[in-house]
Amino acid sequence: MDYASESDLEKLSLLKELVTPVAALKAFYLKRIISQHEAEVSNRSDLVDRESKIGSLLIRCADRLCLKYLPRLYVNQELGFNAYSFGLDDKPIIVVGQDLINTLTEQEVLALLGHDSGHIGCGHMLYHALAEFILQGISLSASTVGIPLLEAPLRMALLSWRRESEISADRASLLVADSLDAVKSLLRKVTILNSGGANQTSKALSEIISTHPHLTRRLALLEDYYRSAEYFKARSKLESRNLVRKALLPICRFCGSVTTPYFTIILPILPAVAKKLTRPTASFDRSSVTRL
Repeated sequence: MDYASESDLEKLSLLKELVTPVAALKAFYLKRIISQHEAEVSNRSDLVDRESKIGSLLIRCADRLCLKYLPRLYVNQELGFNAYSFGLDDKPIIVVGQDLINTLTEQEVLALLGHDSGHIGCGHMLYHALAEFILQGISLSASTVGIPLLEAPLRMALLSWRRESEISADRASLLVADSLDAVKSLLRKVTILNSGGANQTSKALSEIISTHPHLTRRLALLEDYYRSAEYFKARSKLESRNLVRKALLPICRFCGSVTTPYFTIILPILPAVAKKLTRPTASFDRSSVTRL
């Protein structure tokens, strides 16, 4: 993925090699767990309509990041100031707390949806769920034999990758919102709101036992990425990919609306192009080529 961090890609690749046999054995159970969780979410949450304001922001994120599938978006009254994504590659789901939506500006909501859409675009969801599933299994078996420390190395490795996956999602958030201030404001608000107002930048708790990087590190990496050639390269690639796709098929893949600006650009020049293509061979000379 254009915006995934190098460390995220390296650790995810290693994780795939380590858990592939386990995934093959537990795929059925994992899908069942995901399906059960979706049923619980749908019962407790409101499904966002694509035509609503927040639905249009989600479509904007999915389109910008060239996602294959538009995620289902649920707003949950009990989730508080949190949001997360889960599901499978062909059935992604995002859940956002109503309290968080009410607290954020529109630009920050766009950045939030861009963050979770970034997880989807990078293929994180399955391995987030699988990592949790594996850790639960290891915890159970290790406790059974009375050697709980056996799980520590793998737990640390999985947590390390989880933190790197958040860095990639932060990059996606920046590419969608196209505003460093909006993404930084979002991260500060979410961190402070979920800590009861405490300043996380001064907490002594080590990052090594957390699923997310410390706020100070996230902000620093975000600023570095924003000023890097890598950011401009990723933004240009996404923009070019979207322009080509919409020129070839000027219809939104997610809502079915016609992208009229491309018609207004292409249609006026079609007669001129057709005239040149059908010009008689006798009048076609080298001078006419230089005037094209």
